[in-house]
Amino acid sequence: MTIRLALQAFPVLLGILWSCCVRAQPLDTLKLTLPEAEQQLLQKNIPLLAQKFNIDAARAEVITARLWDNPQVTFENVLYNHTTKKWFDFSYNGQNSLQVQQLFKLAGKRNKAVQLAQSGVKMTEYQFFDLLRTLRFSLHDNFFDLYYKQQSLQTFGRQIAFLQQIVKVFEQQKALGNIAPKEIIRIKSLLYDLQHDALEMEKDIQQTQSDLALLIRVPATVNIQPQLPDTLAAVPASALSFQTLLDTARANRYDLKIAQENVQYNNLNLRLQRSLAVPDIQLGFSYDKQGNFERNYNGLNISMPLPFFNRNQGNIKMAKAQLEGSKLQLNGTQDQLEHDVMNSLQQALKTEKLLQEFDPGFEQEYTTMMREVEKNYGLHNIGLLEFIDLYDAYRNNVLKMNELKYDRLNALEQINFATGASIFHL
Repeated sequence: MTIRLALQAFPVLLGILWSCCVRAQPLDTLKLTLPEAEQQLLQKNIPLLAQKFNIDAARAEVITARLWDNPQVTFENVLYNHTTKKWFDFSYNGQNSLQVQQLFKLAGKRNKAVQLAQSGVKMTEYQFFDLLRTLRFSLHDNFFDLYYKQQSLQTFGRQIAFLQQIVKVFEQQKALGNIAPKEIIRIKSLLYDLQHDALEMEKDIQQTQSDLALLIRVPATVNIQPQLPDTLAAVPASALSFQTLLDTARANRYDLKIAQENVQYNNLNLRLQRSLAVPDIQLGFSYDKQGNFERNYNGLNISMPLPFFNRNQGNIKMAKAQLEGSKLQLNGTQDQLEHDVMNSLQQALKTEKLLQEFDPGFEQEYTTMMREVEKNYGLHNIGLLEFIDLYDAYRNNVLKMNELKYDRLNALEQINFATGASIFHL
């Protein structure tokens, strides 16, 4: 009976041991600077690499548009000659004929098709650079967000470690009757609150790290630690004007170039559809051995369809509608561009103003003061309520400062994204 129970419990124990081993498996740490992350984005990002193949495919369409139509050859030979009683008679008395035909496109159809394909290549290239603009913004945003969240998590870790030590000491003093139980309960409550906030922060960090890892194709088992320089020099947003940023955006935003090229593409398509209404000419040469009015007949033939019914009316009308629609889309893109630039500038100005109102030495002074507070509380030089108030205030200050620093960098990146240019090199 005991052996049977042991055998039944063995899979459960094996599963527990396996889960413990998996949880205990350490993650590799990757310290990464922003330029290194950008390099990996260019080399490894799957959507970016896939878009490059779309450019190659669009260039192949240009090759196809430049090709001439193949000549058509028709050969006919008698199957059975009743006169000579021969199958497939190739002799002097046999009959065979040959036709060679070549289609010639009129109204510049071939050149117009080439121009249309070349316009398609431009749009595909613009789509690549616009995708790169979006991915680079996502990379920078996740990079900065992850860095400052990890900084905040370190603050949680230091506070949790200190409170755990305090609780351990106070438990020993409680056993000796030197500490009131309510004081330990308040400290434990503060500790649990910190641990809960740290857990929520870890969840956010895991999601942000996953998003960043997908952009640069880093394995899921790698723990990314962004590295930022101590000081980030950048041109102040107040030194930039709206008109300067707007002109920069009009020259560099690839979504605007896509909208402009789309108008050109539809205009070329309309010209092509109108040219398709003109019939093409097919020239040919024919040879007939003895089936015509004379032996070894040679003839030149020409043919073309008569445009009585189908003059490509439907496709021409559709091309006109697409052209007008693309013009409206261009106007909408221009309006959106202006709003993007204005919104990003205003956000940067407000964030910069708020950050300038803070004393540069305040953060370091606050941190030094909290170390003294921890020391004095451990020595019972300050009361519990005062300690908790100061501890909560310090934690909130660290979180808000890290969030504000991230907001500043995010606002500058928003200007880069809105203008399509690297105005701020961070």
